[in-house]
Amino acid sequence: MLEKEEIKEKLEKGWIKAVMWFEVMTADRELAENTLKEHIKALQNLKNTYVLSEKFEETVEVKDPPRKVEKAFSKIVQVELLTKDIETLLFAVIYFAPSSVEIIEPKDLTIGIETIQAIMNSVADVLHKLAAGGAGGIVISTRK
Repeated sequence: MLEKEEIKEKLEKGWIKAVMWFEVMTADRELAENTLKEHIKALQNLKNTYVLSEKFEETVEVKDPPRKVEKAFSKIVQVELLTKDIETLLFAVIYFAPSSVEIIEPKDLTIGIETIQAIMNSVADVLHKLAAGGAGGIVISTRK
């Protein structure tokens, strides 16, 4: 875990401090708890990322579970993290799929064309993987 002074130094060097919220819902209470813990453990192993804190809420039974599901359980965790740059933060968002993200610091961010290109290519890569996996794709029409 980073000390306050180390966090301050990294922020001064351009690192990004953010908060992410993750939620999981399953038909099994223990599975909800274990799955979310494993997911955050994987996030902790992401290169150029430090998880500063994690706050797991109590697992709760969902009042109106999805159709055809008798019982469902939900668990939420709030994760505060530090990433080296916007590309690393974007990677974390794309591959770890938080429900919500809030950037805490810096208040302003200037990014160069190389970073914008990397972001666009990351998004394009995800879209291609979804299409290749059968989740759809982009429809191209030759009609005018």
